[in-house]
Amino acid sequence: MKKILCFGDSNTWGHNPVDCSKLEKPWTVWLKDIVPEYEIVSDGVCGRATTHYLENEDKTNGLKDFRERYLSGENDFDLIIIMLGTNDVLNNIDFSNQKTADVLKIYVEECRTKFGKDKPKILLVSPILINDNCLTHPIFKDLYSEKSIEKSTHFSEYISKLADEEDTYFMNAANYAKASDIDGIHMVSEEHKKLANAFADKIKEILS
Repeated sequence: MKKILCFGDSNTWGHNPVDCSKLEKPWTVWLKDIVPEYEIVSDGVCGRATTHYLENEDKTNGLKDFRERYLSGENDFDLIIIMLGTNDVLNNIDFSNQKTADVLKIYVEECRTKFGKDKPKILLVSPILINDNCLTHPIFKDLYSEKSIEKSTHFSEYISKLADEEDTYFMNAANYAKASDIDGIHMVSEEHKKLANAFADKIKEILS
């Protein structure tokens, strides 16, 4: 059975915009139902950015996690899906889109240096768009800004360019799912299902 890693943030973990709980079926769980012929490993962390941005916040340092969990030993994944960027545009980090792409490039380069180009294959995914409902949300209004929203519209531009340059796979999640009108950041269950169907098609294209 081919094995797939889904590495991401709260939209991979399954943050419920209604009450901040964990959704029963985030896209990774839907994906297991849609493509049972693949083993799906989900690694989503709320607040995870491409790299560290807060002192002593190792749990949100995506690159540190990736190195420790998946580059430090053997790796039996056939495909690694990386969907990060939403937390890179938080007010207190304010990465440029190019900075996000530059860090994602490190993921690709270090993975290939360790394991080679053919396996695991890598799918870089630009996240869903942030919408302006985050600006009035009781939690996220202080974390995101209009600048964050604007930057999210360029996720696909920069990450697709990186994918072309590194000869790896790319998918734009915003073509298939959208953030809720509740918090402007996270998906409701139905959007997770839509995204899972898109991932299933892409996975079959890559691994078949």
